Amino acid sequence: MKKYLFTALLLLTSMMALNSCGSDEPDDKLTATATYGMTFSQDMLDACNVFIIYKAENGRNVMEPITSTWWTKTVTSNKFPAEFGVMYKFSTKSDAELTQEKYNLTCEMSFSGKTSKGASYTNSVSIINSQGVARDKVVNTLDKLSGKSVGFKVTKDGIFSQANNLKYD
Repeated sequence: MKKYLFTALLLLTSMMALNSCGSDEPDDKLTATATYGMTFSQDMLDACNVFIIYKAENGRNVMEPITSTWWTKTVTSNKFPAEFGVMYKFSTKSDAELTQEKYNLTCEMSFSGKTSKGASYTNSVSIINSQGVARDKVVNTLDKLSGKSVGFKVTKDGIFSQANNLKYD
């Protein structure tokens, strides 16, 4: 009888030890991370001021002037559905001397997103691809493209979807 009692006690102790090995803390908080990357032609930067308004941590809007042909940001959100995106604004430089006959106005964007649970999304978009724009058409071309946006949303379940109508107020 003592042998069975000892075995039962040993079994009970083992089960309690295994149960206590699990974390008493809640699951890690779910997060989503996005990386934005944009490239601009030098002609674009010479002809106009470029501003990016991007969705930062938890959907907060941040505006940055662009002074280089390459721009990148990585942001994280733990608010769902998480929104990630970029709005671009162009304004002709008042002191820009448009001396070239033709301008190549290009802007490429790449997105990558992932959640802490392993879901992921990538996309590349050609925002502007205006090659050989005549000097007298540069301002009009840029005005038509200013204020547009690209982006995506991600749900708590890790479902990514395009979202080009995000608010940047």
